[in-house]
Amino acid sequence: MRKIIIGISLLVIAVVVGACGSNGGDSEGDARFPIEITSERVESGAAIYAVNCASCHGPVNGPPAIGIAPVHGSAGHTWHHPDRLLFDWTLDRPPLATFMPAFRGQLTEEEVLDVLAYIKSNWDSDKQQQQREGSVQYEAQIIEFGTE
Repeated sequence: MRKIIIGISLLVIAVVVGACGSNGGDSEGDARFPIEITSERVESGAAIYAVNCASCHGPVNGPPAIGIAPVHGSAGHTWHHPDRLLFDWTLDRPPLATFMPAFRGQLTEEEVLDVLAYIKSNWDSDKQQQQREGSVQYEAQIIEFGTE
């Protein structure tokens, strides 16, 4: 019985997070997610990260430049989140972030995808695989349950 309650609780959390964290999926999904890591994206993302992110987050593999922004490397927690949430949070800031600005209007959606590809390229292969699987699962939930 306890396992059933835990399972139902996890499903409810996943649905709520999906409903709160995305910008409108549909039955076809969003082809941008999970974000593909390509050499072009990584190169572009590295330059964008250096100008817009490194002053607070420091180098991807840390330490943070100002001590309050999390590192984005394998030792950090960024890889725990699906791509769509990372994308939305970069554009509109994470829900509990008090210092991170929203980058909507400052960066294009394509530039955000490039930055995220760059960050992901710095994770070890196990973290990349786990994060990709989480992103695929998140997208499947959006397709199944919708976001509105």
